Amino acid sequence: MGLTTDSTLLCDKQDRAALARIFLIEKCDITSFTAGSLQDFTAVTLSTTAKVWFQYEGEFESKSLNMEGENESGTATFTNTVEFKVKGIDKTVGKRMQELIDSRKVVAIIEGTNKVSSDKIGYVIGWDDIILGEAAAKPNVSGVIEGELAGANEFTIQLVAKHAEIVREFVGSIDTNSDGSVSFGS
Repeated sequence: MGLTTDSTLLCDKQDRAALARIFLIEKCDITSFTAGSLQDFTAVTLSTTAKVWFQYEGEFESKSLNMEGENESGTATFTNTVEFKVKGIDKTVGKRMQELIDSRKVVAIIEGTNKVSSDKIGYVIGWDDIILGEAAAKPNVSGVIEGELAGANEFTIQLVAKHAEIVREFVGSIDTNSDGSVSFGS
């Protein structure tokens, strides 16, 4: 492919970013993503219409998406890590965390707070256009209850996915368990 366009910075561009909601689905529930003309996916096809994405919430300040690239022997790979915290270690939250661990491989759409028109930007973690579902994320869950009165009582969820290409934005809609249809920027 090679270089074909310039990358210039706008002097008034707002580069602040934050993460909002995280939507997860098991890798086996996805048939395909449709790649757009840019570094994006424009649609996702699920194995049946009964399948939906599940929303996971965490503290606003405790979510992160880290993308680390590596180029070795002419092959680029990208390790993408999503981390977020869920308050309150108890049996109800614990059951949801166990379901996440039991799924083994998941695909996530991470919603950013920046908007394109009226829709927020979404990033796909756990699927790329080269190795498809082999890029699926493996969930890890850990917890902490601190031994002080105002200490932490929370699970930390980490999703780690190995991609063969840079993360793609998702430009389209998904059906969710709790919010019906959710659209992402175009």
